[in-house]
Amino acid sequence: MDRRHFLSAAAPLALAGTMSEARGQTSSAPAPCAPARTADVVYEPTPLAVVQTMMDMAAVKAGDVVYDLGCGDGRIAIGAARRGASGVGIDLNYNLIEWANANAKAERVQDKVKFVHQDIFTMDLSEASVVTLYLLPELNQRLRPKLWKELKVGSRVVSNAFDMGNWRPDKTVEVPTRYLMAYMWTIKPEHKKA
Repeated sequence: MDRRHFLSAAAPLALAGTMSEARGQTSSAPAPCAPARTADVVYEPTPLAVVQTMMDMAAVKAGDVVYDLGCGDGRIAIGAARRGASGVGIDLNYNLIEWANANAKAERVQDKVKFVHQDIFTMDLSEASVVTLYLLPELNQRLRPKLWKELKVGSRVVSNAFDMGNWRPDKTVEVPTRYLMAYMWTIKPEHKKA
């Protein structure tokens, strides 16, 4: 039996075993995949070429700590680790966190990345030197005061696709996606007074 047929035959058996184990658990046990709240955006992966563009825009290097807000499958944190930086991915979707951890292990960078099942609006961002986003404009604008308050002067914020309203970017780059742009801002002393 070839591998493809073996896997198609084995999957229902594995699922049946998992289902019987799940039935044996008490109903009072919390569901491990239940998010603290519903996610604000639908998962859509950042194209790998855009990940590299975002890393280049922020000049990510060894010593940087890159926080990816809404990390999905972990590709941005993993991309940062490949450049010698540390990566922290934050997501509300526990299944995506598990996937990101598996991807980090497959890329052999699990010692340089960490994935956290948490709300981006309650996560402390103060250790980040770079924050990456692929959110919606209204979420970017909701995050803006938190970024100004918690990030150190000189920290960089990079967004795929969506800007931050009247916070003018330091850099814009055309990217080969349906949204066409990536943006980068630097935290400046005047942001600390806002």
